[in-house]
Amino acid sequence: MQLSLYTDYALRVLIYLSIHQDRLSSIHEIATCYDISQNHLMKVVHHLGKADFISTVRGRRGGLRLNKPPCDITLGSIVRHTEDTEQPIKCGKCVIQKNCIIKSIIFNAFESFYTVLDQYTLACVLQDYDKLHGLLTIAQPRAISCNQ
Repeated sequence: MQLSLYTDYALRVLIYLSIHQDRLSSIHEIATCYDISQNHLMKVVHHLGKADFISTVRGRRGGLRLNKPPCDITLGSIVRHTEDTEQPIKCGKCVIQKNCIIKSIIFNAFESFYTVLDQYTLACVLQDYDKLHGLLTIAQPRAISCNQ
């Protein structure tokens, strides 16, 4: 199984917000940090907000933050939200559809996949917090002194 870029971006956003729980974060800073499209992130953030993973604060001093502690957000819940796996295999007009068990085998495989992901939370991903924090912190430009 290959996860979509959408899921990849959703996971990245949630990891970033987990590292920066002490403040609001912007889509621009997340996109800059990961060097990914701000337009794509806007769609991802919108859906993460609708799914109640994050909350958004509008306005000049607005931004994004997690709605729950990282220990309460499972990787399975994120991937279920971002991947269309209701029908992992589409049989269409296949002539063996009525006598084929491939669909149930694939469904069982997906269930096993999600069972494993449900055992891990965002907090598990943050085990090496200091290294992640260093990697996910954008260097702030230094102020230029008028006396120089």
